[in-house]
Amino acid sequence: MFARSVLLLAVIVPAMGFAQEPDSRVTVPALTPVIVRLEEPISSNKNKPGDRFRISVAEDVRVRDALVIPAGSAGEGEVVHAAKSGAGGKAGELILAARFVRVGDMDIRLRSFALGVVGKDQTNNSLAASMVIGPFAMFVKGGVITVPPETLGIAKTALEFKLPMVVSPTPPPAVQTEETITGGEHESKVD
Repeated sequence: MFARSVLLLAVIVPAMGFAQEPDSRVTVPALTPVIVRLEEPISSNKNKPGDRFRISVAEDVRVRDALVIPAGSAGEGEVVHAAKSGAGGKAGELILAARFVRVGDMDIRLRSFALGVVGKDQTNNSLAASMVIGPFAMFVKGGVITVPPETLGIAKTALEFKLPMVVSPTPPPAVQTEETITGGEHESKVD
């Protein structure tokens, strides 16, 4: 009887401990904004559909207070459409898509990419303006569209997914100098 009780406890206790472990994964809703930076120039005269280009996350992405996609995370975009400028003043055409950013070993799919959006507070206004005047209007030069590196854009997560909360590195401990250890010449003394 005693052996059965011990065996039963040996099975129940680990199961209870496992069920009570906190989940460090955070649900990131679909359509969460991600501000990205182009890492290389893209041009309607040089690039063609299917070309891939490097992007990176420009600002930390947080869900509530949890950091889920750190700034600097690398990703990839794709040229969806490119047409060279033509005779008769035909302007070049360029349509880009942000495809994913990588967090750890997971690729986070992106969608709804718009360029020229800067700052978190004006996201909706900037996105609406870009739909009216076209996000590439400011990049047209002599019929050729050139998007320079460091250009910011906004994309959104394509699906809801769970990511582990990223732990920010702790700052290194302060280095003590001889003056901070001994108090230097402004040391207070109590007699």
